[in-house]
Amino acid sequence: MTQQPPKQQVPFTLLKGDAYEQLQTLEEESVHAIVTDPPYGLADHLDIEQLLEAWLNGETFINDTNGYAGAEWDHSPPGPELWREAYRTLLPGGYLLAFAASRTVGLTQLAIQLAGFEIRDLIYWVYSPGRPTGRDQGRRAAELGDVDLAEEMAGLRPTLRPGHEPIVVARKPLDEFSETVLDNHLEHGVGLLNHRAITGTPTAIASNVWVVHDLHCTESDCSCSVSTNPVSEHGTHLYPSDKLGKGALNVSKPRIAERPVGPDGTTHETVKPLKLISTLIEAVTLPGQTVLDPFLGSGTTAEAALLLNRVAIGCELEEDYWPLIDQRVLRAHDVKPHEAK
Repeated sequence: MTQQPPKQQVPFTLLKGDAYEQLQTLEEESVHAIVTDPPYGLADHLDIEQLLEAWLNGETFINDTNGYAGAEWDHSPPGPELWREAYRTLLPGGYLLAFAASRTVGLTQLAIQLAGFEIRDLIYWVYSPGRPTGRDQGRRAAELGDVDLAEEMAGLRPTLRPGHEPIVVARKPLDEFSETVLDNHLEHGVGLLNHRAITGTPTAIASNVWVVHDLHCTESDCSCSVSTNPVSEHGTHLYPSDKLGKGALNVSKPRIAERPVGPDGTTHETVKPLKLISTLIEAVTLPGQTVLDPFLGSGTTAEAALLLNRVAIGCELEEDYWPLIDQRVLRAHDVKPHEAK
């Protein structure tokens, strides 16, 4: 009986430390695509004039207020200085897909544009609405014992319930010697979006609205508020379909088994669905190409890339998340990951 050769491991490199510093260690034009979930900058206070002054002067802006759940790393969206380093690593025509928050996506787009990228689109990742972060002021007034004010303030909140996250679709300009995007794709293997990978069919045109259902929803039994039912009987020349979900990706939120847990119980709070990240990677790369994630988190991008036979590179500052990344890499190929730098 012929012995089978050992399974070849797809290369993975974990760059431990600050993303801006670690990106500088990568070679120019060595990456085919960047798929990442960067800090959103969800601080309660953000001095926009100081931020813009720093960005336009080529400086790093440091906000004095922490962001999501009091996290220092989320004080503001990454600035142009980081995205310039990301730009440098990409091949001409390479895509950058960056998640953002609905209220700070404008800053994320601006920073990416200032770095030299072309903004091509926004993907709207729509999911069953989460918990509202703003408290009902009627309840607050009731706790203070003011019955009349409680009735007056009932239903008034400072925020909306979250129901989507935008994904910025940006692209490095094409090779100056390429007359068309096809020329660029044939030369560098990047520049075009794979609609077949997004929709699962060769002829369907992918939408920029991607629908994610709750954990317990199935194709035949959906109880959440995300729906692809007709919202109108009339279309237009821009939107000829009367169904929101036509050509849209439909995936579930990450289940417990998909979320790694560290030896000390550490988890990551903002894990993205593996299928969602996998689809993004397939949309902008080919097998054997290199995918970079400057903000690797729990390692979803690395796991997805390895499972899809893409070379993976990731940066992660938080030491607590490194064991989570190791778990995902082990899960992807059931072998020890390459020694991290």
